[in-house]
Amino acid sequence: MKWGLAILCLCHLANAGFLKAKWPYTSNLYYQERLLWESQQLRGFVNGCVTRGPTTVAAQWVRLAYHDMSTHNVADGTGGLDASIRFETDRSQNIGVGMANSLNDFAFILTPFTSFSDLMAMGVVVSYQTCGGPTIPYRYGRIDATQAGVPGVPEPQEDIQSHTDNFAKQGFTPSEMIGLVACGHALGGVRKADFPTANLGQDFVLFTGKQTYNRDIVTSFLDGSTVNPLVTSSNETMRSDLRIFSSDQNVTMQRLAEKETFDSTCVDLLGRMINTVPSGVQLSDVLDPIENKIGKTRLFVSSENATLQLSTSLRLFGSSENRQVSILWADRNPSSCPPSGCKKVTTNVESIVNTGPDGAIVRGFGFIDVQATIYHFSVLIDPQASISKFWFEVEQDGQTTIVDNDGEGYSIDQDVLLFDPQRSSNVFVPGTGFVLTTTVGVKDGHSLSKLEATGFRNDLTTGPEHIPIIETWDLALDNSHPPVIGYSFYSVELDTFPSIWDLKGTFADGDITQEFIESTEVQSIPVT
Repeated sequence: MKWGLAILCLCHLANAGFLKAKWPYTSNLYYQERLLWESQQLRGFVNGCVTRGPTTVAAQWVRLAYHDMSTHNVADGTGGLDASIRFETDRSQNIGVGMANSLNDFAFILTPFTSFSDLMAMGVVVSYQTCGGPTIPYRYGRIDATQAGVPGVPEPQEDIQSHTDNFAKQGFTPSEMIGLVACGHALGGVRKADFPTANLGQDFVLFTGKQTYNRDIVTSFLDGSTVNPLVTSSNETMRSDLRIFSSDQNVTMQRLAEKETFDSTCVDLLGRMINTVPSGVQLSDVLDPIENKIGKTRLFVSSENATLQLSTSLRLFGSSENRQVSILWADRNPSSCPPSGCKKVTTNVESIVNTGPDGAIVRGFGFIDVQATIYHFSVLIDPQASISKFWFEVEQDGQTTIVDNDGEGYSIDQDVLLFDPQRSSNVFVPGTGFVLTTTVGVKDGHSLSKLEATGFRNDLTTGPEHIPIIETWDLALDNSHPPVIGYSFYSVELDTFPSIWDLKGTFADGDITQEFIESTEVQSIPVT
């Protein structure tokens, strides 16, 4: 028996550009939609087309993704964007500090249910957006490789036939090869230390002289003003872009000189690049923003009142002017709420701000001109009646809309094992750092034989391959939290500080889990 986010979701498009997803969502859908559209957890690395050294983080992410995808063999379906690059950084074709830095970036936001390769693909999407490029549709569902793939990255010193053969092996025609290289080199440049035989006059040379996305990679090539070092190098063997761009007598480059054509070509070819995966891997539909998205939902024993407490949220799109949102809920054991449900109006309203102080777009919603508002709810629940489901009532401009999961309501499947965000703690201890403790309420009268937490951690200590560390702890009865309203409390210190953990209780009548608990759900408390 499970309660939480990780339940299979059946979803289809609702209003144009929005996704209608049945709740509970899978943890992967919930997290990836948040990364792509709402939060700055991923975008924070690249917002403002930020530089890292002489180049941009975005350019490094794009290079990482292409080099990872280049293992694909269209003939036998092997390789593709599968994060095998983690095992390939010792190859000469994957030289450069940007590779290691980029892998580190994605490692910090990896989860037990989100693949490294999905994050790399999303990184390409947000990189082009934040650096002034077009929006590339994103799909998820990639599966990570567990070993290195076959080498396939074209290198600058190779001849045009080798380039053409390598791209053909990856599934791209000669014209598509030209377009993909031009779109890829609309960002970034060449580092002298990585390619000493290019005879660069300085430590780093940009492909276009600019850090942001632009089609100067094409127009300056055609008018002879290019500064692209892979065109102008004094070492002719390193002029790979010159050989590629002129391989069809500039026919493709002439076509790409038009902005609309260049942008649409980049959307198509970069989309194909990130969607090139091993045969048998099935990607999702395009991940659009979820309509009427329910946030993290937790039922727990209130630390301040002798009641249960429900915490949840509802995200709505469009203008929030004159809008009032209420939560309604039904008893699990009818005794407290009327047939129409108990009801509470929220005043805790959060408007999602799409731009930063400098006016730059910092959230995915801003790139599609969507205004989002989150309505937060915290309601006290009669412990005798408990709660079986909840739903929402939205009143705006004289009209009332019921948001109820297609008539089913948002079900609370159990009230036996409850993660407790209030009794859990993240306490800063001088000389030690933060000490993270997870606490769980267990309802009396149920035969509990084992209660454990499984934590997920991936950081720089996991090495260049970034294989996550999975650890398990047993929770014990915690007498520092006295029993209340028929619940006893169990705790354990998560001494390696996982970013995410799950809870599983083994009972006589089956297992109960609480999944996708984030350390950010636990309040950090300084020691005074």
